[in-house]
Amino acid sequence: MRSLNALLAALLAAACVGCASTGNANAPISATADAQGSPTAPIVRRGFLGAFFRPVGPPPFGVFSVYSKNTAPEPYPHERTVLFGSGGYCDVVAANGVSISSGNRVDDAKVKNLTDLGVKWTRTPVSADYDDQSHIFGAGKYSFADFDSAQCALLRHHILPIVNLEDGPVHYNAVEGGYAPKEVPGYKTAADFGTWCGAVGAHERKTFGITRYSLPGNEVNSDPKTYPGGDAQIAAYSIACYHALKAAVPNAFVYGFELNMEGKLDAPGFVQRMYALGCKRGTCYDAISMHLYTRYPIAPASTPCYPNPGGDYSLQCVADVRKATHVPQIHILIGETAFLVPATVPDEGTKARAVVDLMQRFAADPLIDGVNYANVDECDLYPTGFFVGGCLVDSIGTKLPAFTALQKLARDAY
Repeated sequence: MRSLNALLAALLAAACVGCASTGNANAPISATADAQGSPTAPIVRRGFLGAFFRPVGPPPFGVFSVYSKNTAPEPYPHERTVLFGSGGYCDVVAANGVSISSGNRVDDAKVKNLTDLGVKWTRTPVSADYDDQSHIFGAGKYSFADFDSAQCALLRHHILPIVNLEDGPVHYNAVEGGYAPKEVPGYKTAADFGTWCGAVGAHERKTFGITRYSLPGNEVNSDPKTYPGGDAQIAAYSIACYHALKAAVPNAFVYGFELNMEGKLDAPGFVQRMYALGCKRGTCYDAISMHLYTRYPIAPASTPCYPNPGGDYSLQCVADVRKATHVPQIHILIGETAFLVPATVPDEGTKARAVVDLMQRFAADPLIDGVNYANVDECDLYPTGFFVGGCLVDSIGTKLPAFTALQKLARDAY
């Protein structure tokens, strides 16, 4: 791998999710707790707090400013040993007058909310819909300008992306050999998806040195539109992506599934079914990412996980998912969590207490690599429904009590 600038090297060594301070990409972080397993003081887990940073979609969903030119530099810069400055990959100005960072201008407010909060990693999806043009213009045709700009913005502020590989939507030509692009929900074959995963991995290895990924999409255990073939299709696509990614990035560390744990879904049962299909650690993933939204007060540790009798989405779900992988010491990423007003907490003051309590409970488990608070500043995305009131910054930019509480915890321990 090409050498990177000093900043990125320091990030990979000190702020990598799930890494020890030695920079070993797969080493677990240590944590401490009292004799009952409950935190009595902030548990130091540097690099623990994550959030979303989404290149796809207009504000407030996407991270690009409404003033962004959305213009890729031409000619597009080649990877180089530095990222920033006049000669750096992110900032070098091309003949058409823009750089990667200025051509797709990231909203400064979005980045500031993350940096002020103390976020050290993000779940950042790369869009096949925008960036994979190989089925329209021919093999090897990819356009990473938007994704590169998002990553440049993060790395410039000492925040490390976890790249979320998603199986679609994607464009294919509706007429063979002609220019007739048509969007379809997912890749037509597992091999096609594998090619995309390998292409992203190769690009990331050469340009940024990113080693953390998740696949094959978002909440795939509840996505029949993308996976009409059900479990067998999910397993096949995951295996193809995992092996292509590992071939491109041998030291990649891969989280699987981004499990949906709402609506009484049997997430542990899904993981067990994947295992029966040969989709397991070493073939589909190295660890599991799960979306765990708990009620508050947080259910006692003895509360079983759905779909068991008397079940809830409790912390026992982490243990049940681990058991389903057949790897007792497997690492877990909490790919999403949040407290929602009024769905899971009655008011903003309770939300502030709940966020800190849950984060510390997660931090007490040394095999939980990190937690993504899933809605930092996206109130406008959820005007109705279950996810209302989950944000930390409201739609007019006011930082809510939960922001301040989590910010202090991050400064002290994360």
